[in-house]
Amino acid sequence: MMPTIGADASALLGLVTENQLFVARPPWWPTALPSPEVTVAILLGMLVFAAVTAVLVVRIVVPGGVQVGRVLTRIWRRITPESTFGKVMITFSILLLVVSGATMFTLVDAKGAIENVNSGPGDTTEVDGDVIGYVDGSVADRPVVPRPSPDRDGDRLRDDWERAGETPDGVPLPDASVGRKDVYLQVLYGSEIEPLDSAERRELQRIWAEMPVENPDGSTGISLHFVDERRLDSEVKTTSPEGIVLDRYDRAHLGRAKCVYYQTTFGDFDGSARGGYAIVGEYVSVVDGTKTTVRDGRTDRTVVLTHELLHNTAGLVEWRTHTDEGWLSTNDLRRNDHLSPTTAASLESGFVRYAYEDQPTCPTRG
Repeated sequence: MMPTIGADASALLGLVTENQLFVARPPWWPTALPSPEVTVAILLGMLVFAAVTAVLVVRIVVPGGVQVGRVLTRIWRRITPESTFGKVMITFSILLLVVSGATMFTLVDAKGAIENVNSGPGDTTEVDGDVIGYVDGSVADRPVVPRPSPDRDGDRLRDDWERAGETPDGVPLPDASVGRKDVYLQVLYGSEIEPLDSAERRELQRIWAEMPVENPDGSTGISLHFVDERRLDSEVKTTSPEGIVLDRYDRAHLGRAKCVYYQTTFGDFDGSARGGYAIVGEYVSVVDGTKTTVRDGRTDRTVVLTHELLHNTAGLVEWRTHTDEGWLSTNDLRRNDHLSPTTAASLESGFVRYAYEDQPTCPTRG
């Protein structure tokens, strides 16, 4: 049996790290645009650029710029209010109209640049926000790997394994149910990271148990099992967490539990804006374990882990990596702490795994 970190040991480690993880995105904010603060910054930059360009055109480019300036000044005085405030507002309105069209195109392009970073043709890493697909092309082009059969509840665990409480290789499946979905999770901690405490584990299990996912046995929800927790001998600290997702999903850390247990590694993202990364439709994720601020009774890292595990289990939802609401949205998860109907429907049809030819992490299982 693999060594575990007990609840008593975890309780001795206090929650000390303070951080800001979530910036609320208003529910009415267009999804085609980046976050409000980025949009405002781009808009102000465009306005400043337009004003500077106008001055340069009048003073330098246009022949007889001084005479043109005098004519424009006279016209300006006739058509604008006498008050300074009125002139400022008219100026702002004109500049806004001039740059609005170009700004919208810029904002949409910025949205794509922020959320879809592609490292180049032929490379194996494609990042969509916090989702990583180890493919040469779109995740949507990947075929779905058939589930083991028979698998009545669709959790990618054969019914005979769940009845026996273990796989034919002897991997334990404690409290498995043939008629209710189970997720078995291995959690690895960098040497500098505090383990999940008992309250965090209970909250995670409650979140998954209360998901409105219907099961063949008539119950709703998903059973989340913590089957293996261990502290690593070294730090897991990086400013590029997307590059370490698969580092430990191997037999050295999982033994025969590879592609039976899901795995998340808690590390220190060292200032990265993202709280976690996951491979969509695969078994592995990484989460910033320093996000231990408690809000509304739960820590930030438990919220992020829920989000990333849903990427693993639900895969693409309506051919998209993120939903407009709920745990899989890109909005403030504190205001979206529920499972969207589309994500629930995806999970009810069975957990997904995609065939990643460039990075085959799982052996074929019958």
